[in-house]
Amino acid sequence: MWSFLDNGLQNKNKQSKVIYHWFKLLLISCVFGVMSINSYAGEDHKRGIEGQVTYANKQPVGYATVFIRELNKSVLTNEEGRFYLTGLPYGTYEVEINSLEIQPIKQTVVFSSTSKNLIITATAAKGVNLEEMVIDVQTDKKRIESSGFAVNVINTKDVALQSIQTNELLDRTAGVKIRQDGGLGSRVNYNLNGLSGRAIKIFIDGIPSSNYGSSFSLNSISPSAIERIEVYKGVVPTYLSDDALGGAINIVLKQKQTNTLNVSGGYGSFGTHQYNVNGSYRADNGFTFSGTGFFNYSKNNYRVNGPQIRFVDGSTGAISYPENGAKRFHDAYQSQGGKFDIGFTDVKWADKFLIGGVVSSREKQIQHGSTMQKVYGDRLTKQHSFIGSLQYLKKDLLIEGLDVRLDATYSNLTRQIVDTVGMMYDWSGKPMRDKQGNIIYYNNGAEASADKSLQKYIDKTTALRANIAYEFLPNHTISANYFYTFFLRDSSDELQPKQLQQLVNTRDLNKSILSFNYENALFDNRLRMNIFYKKYYQKAISKEPYQLSGPGKVAYAVRQLDNVVDHNGYGASFSYKVWDKLYLLGSAEKAIRMPSEGELFGNNADNVLSAFNLKPEESTNFNIGFQAGPFEFKHHRIGLNATYFKRDTKGMIREAIDQRGNYTRHENLEKVLSTGIDVELNYSFKDKVFLTASVSKFNVLFNTPFDAEGVPYHYYKLQIRNEPSLKMNANLSYQFKDIIQKGSRLRLYYNVYYVEEFLKDWSNVGGTNLATIPTQYPNDMGLSYQFPSNKTTMSFDAKNILNQDIYDNFGLQKPGRAFYIKVTHSFFN
Repeated sequence: MWSFLDNGLQNKNKQSKVIYHWFKLLLISCVFGVMSINSYAGEDHKRGIEGQVTYANKQPVGYATVFIRELNKSVLTNEEGRFYLTGLPYGTYEVEINSLEIQPIKQTVVFSSTSKNLIITATAAKGVNLEEMVIDVQTDKKRIESSGFAVNVINTKDVALQSIQTNELLDRTAGVKIRQDGGLGSRVNYNLNGLSGRAIKIFIDGIPSSNYGSSFSLNSISPSAIERIEVYKGVVPTYLSDDALGGAINIVLKQKQTNTLNVSGGYGSFGTHQYNVNGSYRADNGFTFSGTGFFNYSKNNYRVNGPQIRFVDGSTGAISYPENGAKRFHDAYQSQGGKFDIGFTDVKWADKFLIGGVVSSREKQIQHGSTMQKVYGDRLTKQHSFIGSLQYLKKDLLIEGLDVRLDATYSNLTRQIVDTVGMMYDWSGKPMRDKQGNIIYYNNGAEASADKSLQKYIDKTTALRANIAYEFLPNHTISANYFYTFFLRDSSDELQPKQLQQLVNTRDLNKSILSFNYENALFDNRLRMNIFYKKYYQKAISKEPYQLSGPGKVAYAVRQLDNVVDHNGYGASFSYKVWDKLYLLGSAEKAIRMPSEGELFGNNADNVLSAFNLKPEESTNFNIGFQAGPFEFKHHRIGLNATYFKRDTKGMIREAIDQRGNYTRHENLEKVLSTGIDVELNYSFKDKVFLTASVSKFNVLFNTPFDAEGVPYHYYKLQIRNEPSLKMNANLSYQFKDIIQKGSRLRLYYNVYYVEEFLKDWSNVGGTNLATIPTQYPNDMGLSYQFPSNKTTMSFDAKNILNQDIYDNFGLQKPGRAFYIKVTHSFFN
């Protein structure tokens, strides 16, 4: 049906397309809603029990088993001691609560007309030292990491109290390299084991983050609002339903179904302010509200050095290089926004039904082009976005074992480039002047654009993801996933000639991915396997006005360009439990990554030119590894995981800089072979000393011996340009208890990060004076103090304490030494 309607709309206008896609989304939503409500018609006698298990001092009892013997139903408490049991008939039950750290509890509950909310006080088990005891349970982290995928799960509970951004936290993870153009608000790329850019997909609660726009980015989300971060390196689960090639990062936000309210505020170097508030509320009838708001600002006026930092005397043309470098003077960044969800959770007709929205905006001054050579003093970008979302989740729909999930979003993102002044600047921060003292202007009246520009892009994206999973036999599940995106971009510029403004200037992209997955658990759950198939389709259309050549008059026309991708992909993953503390993991896939809208159509805000003829990336990926531990002996606890990977990629999409150093454009590399290994070690002692160390070594080699004409490539078997190959990270922390006040906690930490030097260009291009990104090893340290109430925490962080010159993409310099303070307060424990 959909294909018939899609074909019928090929020649319709863009408004019709948008209405049609919303109609499709609404119809599917209604079908799921009617099915779920009907499935529980007549079952008026099903409610639920929720509660919290704590000690007398209100400390939570985490990971205790809550069991109703009459119904053979059980659940684990979470880290806050809370639990939820739904779908229970009315009656009288005996609730049993057991854990190694508490004395067994039995409590009778009479369940008649409303949901029960239990507050249960536990007593510590006799002879148990709670400070030293370790509970080994199947937490979300352990369950995901033993699922067969090469995945790291990052818990944010402790680091959320520090003045740290989400991207900094990711940068400490084995195999992950954050490529950033500068300070707060600058463009970020993610590198996983040598694959980068849009090959690495970013998700927020399983929804592609590109739907939210860059003003609601990972750095806009405080770690305090995040439950966990899942980092998939290589094969990605089908439920994420996107064309990830080299891996994916899934940010799982906190979705506490209780009353919470947390606020935090931070201030630091370079005029940096960061404020965040997040909270949630759930009533007994299941009504749920959650929201988060943020404000970020930074002048980003840190000092930069190097041969590109120069002053120009306009009257003489003399060039001087300041001994102490210069401060960035046109790089301020501000963003603000909020996200909310409202609906019902854990009710008889839905486990989750939430309608939400995101409103955000940002303004970013632009200091320079793709390198630091050409300086801007007036160019900036503005952006605001409005997003609507729908989430629906129901387990055991109609029949036991049938689970349904639906996610839908619509986003409207407006982005504007302001480039209308055209004065020449150098790193002194002042306009350049000629011999007569007059300000020097560019001939076109703009700093980077071809002419003065107020170009405005309006990006509209409709996205739908549907998942149906059915456990037809115990431990045997089949699932189908469908992901659809319709992207439409309008472009206009009020400073362009009127004739040009009247022409149709649109770019649109349709993408769909259909996948099927079979999952099983065999041999007493020791072997877990996933087998999947994916069907990829994408069509991009670009309608671009251009000036007709010819004498006598100026005329314009529109040309249409098409880019179509149609591919198949497949793969499998497995995990095998050798014994309780050792898992073997492996995965393999043939993957496709289709060019994104930003790569095809460009993005002037980030100085990225369009590359509409890009081809998709194709890659054959292999991962094999193990997870060992945690092993406990006396007061020590240690765990180790390692992964070996291989990526054989054809048509790798890479960002390349233009000759002037102002813009970049994406290109295909014919064949690239990536191999490497990740190793991560975790150690703790007496709940006081914590050490995490990781190392990632990988080679990303150009693997094409001859070009299309049979001429040998000079780069064959060389490391591709602008790509680091070795990174290490170590984080050590020590925790004191009862410092200054009884019940308080003081945590000290030290972090060192190492990246080996790498070349900006091919190693055999440019003779001996190659531009090199030097070896760098920034050191950070800090402390946090949690008051006895566990409601208020203060932290102090010192970053890059040795004040190293830190560089990244194409030699762009990051901030030097910086200091930050942060206060976090929770109104509810």
